[in-house]
Amino acid sequence: MKAMTILKRCRAADADIARLQQRIDQWHDVLTSLSAPQADPNGGSRGSGDKDKTGRIWAEIDALEREKTRRQEAAEAERVAARALMDLVPDLEGKILFRYYISGWETPRIAKAEKYTAGYVRKVKRGAEQLLEMLDPERVDGTLPPWYLREKGEKAK
Repeated sequence: MKAMTILKRCRAADADIARLQQRIDQWHDVLTSLSAPQADPNGGSRGSGDKDKTGRIWAEIDALEREKTRRQEAAEAERVAARALMDLVPDLEGKILFRYYISGWETPRIAKAEKYTAGYVRKVKRGAEQLLEMLDPERVDGTLPPWYLREKGEKAK
């Protein structure tokens, strides 16, 4: 696996998890707004043909919650791997990459915190990304747990 793939997944993790939580919340809202089918005085129901709407909605919520848990676990593995990758670049480069990809900061904020120009931070970040791009995929795989590599379609060692 490529080092930059891990870093990009780290940066996207919070948004991915928030998107899943939003879908879960929306299904909960749908569930609470459903009305029970009205009884027909002649027996039977006047409801639509769907006999188990709530059961299907709960199944959807359960699937989304499982997906969210898997994404949270993957995000933890990605953060640990990314932190290990930071040790392979010089200190300033590692600090900038960490703040950008793991902390989710934008380059102007990093520049202000480090007392550099945004252009200089972008230049250092690009150089660090190039260093990480040159890493052997097997070295990157060594920073990840085998379950993660299997789940993401990569070979586990």
